[in-house]
Amino acid sequence: MKRVLIIGGGISGLLANHVFKTYYRGLEVSVMEPGKPGGEFTAGGLKYIHRTDNIAAVMGDLGMVTSNHNIRGGILLHGKVEPYPRCLSDMEPDRAARIRADHYRKTRRQEPGDFAARSMNDPEDVGVRRALRCDSHELIDKLVARASFVKARLDQIQPGFVTTTGGNSHKYDFLVLTIPLWIIRASAHFHVPEGHAMRLNVANVEVIRDPYAKWDYVYTPYTPADSIHRISPSGGGYQCEVNGMMNRDKLVSDLNFIFKDGWAIESMREGMKGHLLPLAERPEWPDNVAPIGRFAKWDPRSTADVAVDDAHSLAESWGWRTV
Repeated sequence: MKRVLIIGGGISGLLANHVFKTYYRGLEVSVMEPGKPGGEFTAGGLKYIHRTDNIAAVMGDLGMVTSNHNIRGGILLHGKVEPYPRCLSDMEPDRAARIRADHYRKTRRQEPGDFAARSMNDPEDVGVRRALRCDSHELIDKLVARASFVKARLDQIQPGFVTTTGGNSHKYDFLVLTIPLWIIRASAHFHVPEGHAMRLNVANVEVIRDPYAKWDYVYTPYTPADSIHRISPSGGGYQCEVNGMMNRDKLVSDLNFIFKDGWAIESMREGMKGHLLPLAERPEWPDNVAPIGRFAKWDPRSTADVAVDDAHSLAESWGWRTV
């Protein structure tokens, strides 16, 4: 039996565990997670999963009830929401590039470079983007039921074994890392560059009138206080995302601009992990160690569907036998 150790019990680690256990044989798979499995997956964000054949198969494996959904993204320009990314592809290229660059500056507080091309959702895709809707809490519960957990916190990654803060060691033949790159860097015996993510704050608001009902998300690159950069519907209201240190006066100014007919803050979450900043260099992964998920792989597009596809790709590259 090959020993597979997954570090991190967030959505990426849980999905990788399911793929390995369901589709490949000869494996003993464990998930190391000291806290509550699922991470921040159920805490906010968009309530759909981009559809691929592999993620649809996972939903079928778990007996999840899902519904098909065509994603409708928008961008607020001159007081009107235009379809995103189609409106940018239809406009003069220099203007479209300027809008994307301005949004990058707003979310990262730095000048855009090559990394900026991946800073917004699917900028090259102007066709219909298909997704699945499901109960995110039920999904986590079913994935957790499929996992064998090691309730411990990672201390050091060594060739062939990891140690925990409690002083125990766990051997592995293959190691899958789904935790943030800055934690990997502090623990790894191999070279990992320094990585930073913007602080993400989310204000959940009720609104008097809903002018954005048909959109799954709306980018807001231009607001008076340069604070809120995206809104998305949630629980009958909206999640409003703000990067960096929270300034309540700026938040209020932007809420007045976006929801002109009135709003009320229901709750706030501050200090979550947000937009990735560019790496100075690439990590050097050993042959039997690999990242999955946005903060380990350091890829803004590594959503849940990508984690499933990456798990299959890893298994194939490591020569595992299919069931």
